Amino acid sequence: MDRSVRWGVLGFAGIAKMALIPAIQSAKNASLVAVASRRPTEVKPESMGLPGIRVLDYDALINDPDIDAVYIPLPNSLHAEWAGKALDAGKAVLCEKPLAMNADEAIQLLEQSKKVGRPMMEGFMYRFHPQHARVKQLIAEDAIGDIQEVRAHLCVDMMSPPDASNVRFIPELGGGALLDMGCYVVSVCRMVFGEEPLTATVRWHVDPRFGVDTNLAAILEFAEGRKGIVSCSFSGNSQGSYTVVGNKGSIEVPRGIIPGLDTRVSETLVILCDGDGGRQEETIAAVDQYSLMVQAFSEAILEGKPAPLPLEDSVANMRVLDAMARSAHSGTSADVS
Repeated sequence: MDRSVRWGVLGFAGIAKMALIPAIQSAKNASLVAVASRRPTEVKPESMGLPGIRVLDYDALINDPDIDAVYIPLPNSLHAEWAGKALDAGKAVLCEKPLAMNADEAIQLLEQSKKVGRPMMEGFMYRFHPQHARVKQLIAEDAIGDIQEVRAHLCVDMMSPPDASNVRFIPELGGGALLDMGCYVVSVCRMVFGEEPLTATVRWHVDPRFGVDTNLAAILEFAEGRKGIVSCSFSGNSQGSYTVVGNKGSIEVPRGIIPGLDTRVSETLVILCDGDGGRQEETIAAVDQYSLMVQAFSEAILEGKPAPLPLEDSVANMRVLDAMARSAHSGTSADVS
């Protein structure tokens, strides 16, 4: 590679400051050029620990000829709008999860990406962590037999006490646990099974103070009666975990989704359990999964290759989330279509 991808970041969201800006700065094939603010004249990059980085308004950033790719960490309700604008401006786009508010918006972005010939990818950083490749290897080696069930959970305590200004508690900005965390646990199930669920049955709790769902549990039914059991919550606190259950044993991944984020333990484990309860623990060295994601997407941009995580997969994930929302509102199962 004779150059690096020049990145702009559309906003100072917490995940951008905590994870993605450092990931861009540490990636071997990426460089941070600018960040955007609604009030750019009021932001001093030095005070943000970003000396030499330009601060622009949103439109100026996506139209800057010195920027190749844009990362979008805006509220969920703004993802499709600004991703579309960035694509039209000729930028590659890395969009924070969920890709959009619903599958229809995701399909529009897929079609737009193809039309303008610029790559776009949803920011599922966990998919780039080597622990999941190890899980897939064990499954391929028949270590646990035929997969019968996948259980996935993610929770982060946002209720002690809740901050009403947090975008996750604002309905019109796409708040709620389903879009914020449910997208991860659904993605985990789909990744492990390698196929799409047929139906979703969901129960959730909507906090009357905010009008958003703050916890939920769901059954995703796959072909031949296999199940995905998923849950997420704004009340608990965990690394995000999943378990794959086969007819010969199981695989536990206790730090499966957000290892190393903020103060969380970075080292990960893959635990193979046989039918008699015997356990073999394998430790996987700490990595920066955000940096690995940025590097992989930057490499695709530089080499003119498709994004490592195709938008078709993101559309499929959104279809499941849509079905889950329909089920939660109706109180009955919903088909995933």
